[in-house]
Amino acid sequence: MGTSAPHSRGPRRTPDPRGRAPGRRTTAPTDREPERPVAHIDDDIVRELRATARPGKGEILVKVFAEAVGAYLSEDYREAVRLAEQAKHIALRSPSARELLGLAYYRAGNYKEAARELAAFKRLTASLSQNAVLADCYRAMDRPDKAIELIEELDPNSVEAAVFYEGAIVGAGALADVDRLDEAIARLERLDLRPSVAEEHHLRAWYVLGDLLQRKGRFSQARSWFEAVAAADAESTDAPARAAHLARRT
Repeated sequence: MGTSAPHSRGPRRTPDPRGRAPGRRTTAPTDREPERPVAHIDDDIVRELRATARPGKGEILVKVFAEAVGAYLSEDYREAVRLAEQAKHIALRSPSARELLGLAYYRAGNYKEAARELAAFKRLTASLSQNAVLADCYRAMDRPDKAIELIEELDPNSVEAAVFYEGAIVGAGALADVDRLDEAIARLERLDLRPSVAEEHHLRAWYVLGDLLQRKGRFSQARSWFEAVAAADAESTDAPARAAHLARRT
């Protein structure tokens, strides 16, 4: 697998491209600190779970799913997989269960299993919101051709901006995997890289563009993008060090 672009993180229902599960943290109303956060599940997901559960299993499914989301939010991906597998077997046609299981497998590094579940999510919903993650799974399985095909399905008018940017990042990485560096760079340069307010997906695109430009030997341009990342967030990546290294070369 190539290393030009970091793996994407792309969940449904949130613009955070790092794979947050479809729930949010809440504090349990007890005097004792819980072992992991209690997940609040949106009402529409609860209705979907109940509708797809085996007869008489709706409430059990909601409970198991909420526990799986809690494990995911706590970054206990092994437990999240175990619980999400239970949810899947209670409701095989639940898009939310298949999506969560796919994201948990992805975070656990089990890319073949993640691809299977996220492909099922896509079939059930016709949604493109997980295409970037699914494509990254194929990159990890040395299938850059399939990754590029999935990214080509994304339209900036039909998905959230962060999902589209993440797709461009994964697509650029897949092109770089097969030594198509010029095309990879061009894919990222077609994005709006100079927004009035830079969000996380912009910084990720800047970083990957800097990496690709450095690989191409365009050191001054690479340095400028690493400096932009470092100016916006000096802690999350090695952009400051990479910019400093390139400054000594240019």
